[in-house]
Amino acid sequence: RVGTMQTLGKVLSCFCEGSLVKSTENGNALPRKLNLVHLVHLPPEDFLEKEGVVANHAWLINATKKQRCVPIALWVLYREWVDDVIDGQVEHVDSWHHFVVARALGLNLCRTKDTKPHEAADLMALLAEDNKLGKGDPAAALEAWLDQTREAFDFRFRKAHHRSFDGLTVAEEGEWRGDLSFVQLADPQLGMLHGDKSWEEEKAMLSLAVQHVNRLKPRFLLVSGDLTNAWPVGPQADPINAAKQVVAVKEVLREVDSSIPIVLVPGNHDIGQVPTPNELDLYRSRWGDDYFSFWVGGVYFMVLNSQFYMDSSKTEIQRKDQDAWIEAQFEALKKRQPKHAVVLSHVPPFIAEPTETQGWANWEIEPRERIVKLAKNAGVRIWLCGHYHGNAVAVDEDLEVVTCAGVGSNINWTANPGVVATSIRPDFEKCVGDPPLLADSQHSGLRIVRLDEEGPRHSWFVLNDAPMSLEDAFRQGGGSSPGRKQKRNSEAITNRLGLYGNHQDAFKTGARH
Repeated sequence: RVGTMQTLGKVLSCFCEGSLVKSTENGNALPRKLNLVHLVHLPPEDFLEKEGVVANHAWLINATKKQRCVPIALWVLYREWVDDVIDGQVEHVDSWHHFVVARALGLNLCRTKDTKPHEAADLMALLAEDNKLGKGDPAAALEAWLDQTREAFDFRFRKAHHRSFDGLTVAEEGEWRGDLSFVQLADPQLGMLHGDKSWEEEKAMLSLAVQHVNRLKPRFLLVSGDLTNAWPVGPQADPINAAKQVVAVKEVLREVDSSIPIVLVPGNHDIGQVPTPNELDLYRSRWGDDYFSFWVGGVYFMVLNSQFYMDSSKTEIQRKDQDAWIEAQFEALKKRQPKHAVVLSHVPPFIAEPTETQGWANWEIEPRERIVKLAKNAGVRIWLCGHYHGNAVAVDEDLEVVTCAGVGSNINWTANPGVVATSIRPDFEKCVGDPPLLADSQHSGLRIVRLDEEGPRHSWFVLNDAPMSLEDAFRQGGGSSPGRKQKRNSEAITNRLGLYGNHQDAFKTGARH
């Protein structure tokens, strides 16, 4: 087999010195000893007992001290399996090797980032030889464990299913436990800055935000839609780049501490401006349900698919299903009366005034009025959104609608959000500065939200100014909206937003950002 020859080539390139020796259990072994020094020296408390863990710190030290040789058959099996199953499915295969080692030993991913592919293969071969991966044939146990790990590799992105969220149900999290804080990231939108030619800047900003999240240890991480920029469907569809961007986003989000749930909200770039049932299925296969509810510490959260209220011409049945679900959820909520209730969507229902006209960055008027009224009657006091690539806050009686600026590229708006967002096609010559897009640690940022006895509070920070702790976030106050600089005529931003031709065509084919 070509694949086998390639794998054996890797063996020879890594271990060309010396002769094969005999393994105690599985035939020939490589003249290579397990040598995970960067992991051996970690403190024992870093090795946690959790799902998928098969060995602890003591086993690792013992295997290293004994200078055990690596069984070649199991080593090759691991590398072949990666070549056949993982290679080509992730942007950097190293992320798989890091994940495998972290899962097997109960470590956080940040601890395994220096592990080389052949070191991961060494570890897995020895674990299989010791029957740590399962009883019986070591090769069969290794393959079975790898299959399970592949599912775990992506499962944290699909915990939203059957309109609920694994681990965050009312039975598990329905009781009020006091103050809680979480972090909101809006619009990573990898590919926006350079029109899908590259996305290194947005990926770097998302990675920096994840570092802050891991330090802050929020109760969960909220990502408010538009994970990627390339359209999955429509006249400007670029499914190849869209898939590559999905891979890149997942690689970064896998670095989020495993103790922090990741809650994902669908954006228009994730499911299309005019989504179809097929695109909804594609989104769900990648990211889980497009609408659902969950509970955290006695607080109720509702995630909505806001694209149904932008253009549901091809998903009328699905929109009606969500409408009926929303009504039932709010009716039940009025009876339960939780301490707080929060609605989450990508596109805000309104961005400045409840009665504003419909534009590219708010909802159709009928569902806006109906669902906002239901939310207020059920006690919702805060609604968190993205989409606008800038910060905005609006109120309707006791309800605050917070539109969060992006963790990726932000738009250098120079006009009031209520003017910009309610137009069908923004006049970029008049409302965007120079440069039109900003994607750096002085403009990209995150929002920290706290829910306590007094009510909801929130504060925005650029990534350069993120606080050291959640408590610091409100002691030092919030940050500011992305900077606004001098105006300029920008045809580039018009293209990047997908606004082509006259406004009627733009409105129909996917112009709203």
